[in-house]
Amino acid sequence: MPSFTAKVLRARLVAIPSEAPDHLIFFSRNGTPLTANNIRRRLRAVLDETGIEGVTPHSFRRTVATVLDRAGGADLAAEMLGHTSSKITKEHYIEPGEAVNPVTAEILELLAPSPPEDER
Repeated sequence: MPSFTAKVLRARLVAIPSEAPDHLIFFSRNGTPLTANNIRRRLRAVLDETGIEGVTPHSFRRTVATVLDRAGGADLAAEMLGHTSSKITKEHYIEPGEAVNPVTAEILELLAPSPPEDER
């Protein structure tokens, strides 16, 4: 787990009133597990306050997959997302790279016609 996540979790543990040690770290007002709908509703409220549009919990999943792919490969991203194969991760989660390797231009130069002898 990244250090910034551990820091937030430690702060959250301090903020939780004296609960049983096996109590949930994040929970509803009633102490029950958060549902996906709870998370989406809260995220929407926060994003509405800031004027940010188009971000969903799934956006974070795609971002994590893309960052992990760039740094460590699609297999690492698939492992983090819990996929048994990187195929689904590549097709649905990893954002295609927009940068083109400059070597591509060098290779394609081989397709250029050779200049006539008198122009060399």
